[in-house]
Amino acid sequence: MKIERSAKNGSIDRRVARTRALLQDALIALIPERGYAAITVEDICRKANVGRSTFYAHYTSKDELRSATIEAHLRSLDQQRLATLPASGRRLFRFSLPMLEHAQAARELHHALLSSSSDAIHDELRERIRRVVRHELAEKRIGNTNVPAEVAVQFISGAFVAVLAWWINGNAGLSPSEVDELFQQLALNGVGARVETDEAHPQQCR
Repeated sequence: MKIERSAKNGSIDRRVARTRALLQDALIALIPERGYAAITVEDICRKANVGRSTFYAHYTSKDELRSATIEAHLRSLDQQRLATLPASGRRLFRFSLPMLEHAQAARELHHALLSSSSDAIHDELRERIRRVVRHELAEKRIGNTNVPAEVAVQFISGAFVAVLAWWINGNAGLSPSEVDELFQQLALNGVGARVETDEAHPQQCR
């Protein structure tokens, strides 16, 4: 499995972007096979077909590569989320369905990430999801609730990660859209009875 990257690399040289992509994709391929803790820099270099000196020219450690990989991986999901904006205006959170669909397509990777013994991996995933939730809550005015925004952020992001991990572990024969529908209902009940959009009239979330 490879990260779906934008064609735009910004100010990064194409050769640099290509090498970093090779290293990140190598790490993603190795995690389901061996588990993050057992992977070495040598393993990553061999998988990516690059030298150790090349690796250290881009990353100071395996952990730095992990952080960059998770960031790139979740950024690709953001691109999918943005692409679904017109069709998902009535939904409370737009990030959930693209992430669930991607998790199904790359089940082994997500199972390995979520079952990893590394707290750092869990923390990075949760923090990235918290940022997305925080951003989406800021876009909407939550009605009928006195819950502080940050409490809602922690509640929704934690609940989503828990549901995602449970689903990825094969505990339910549910499709991504079915899991998303349940998550949306629970999230709506958790943060308020309705969400006001920027449109002329508030709309009920589903």
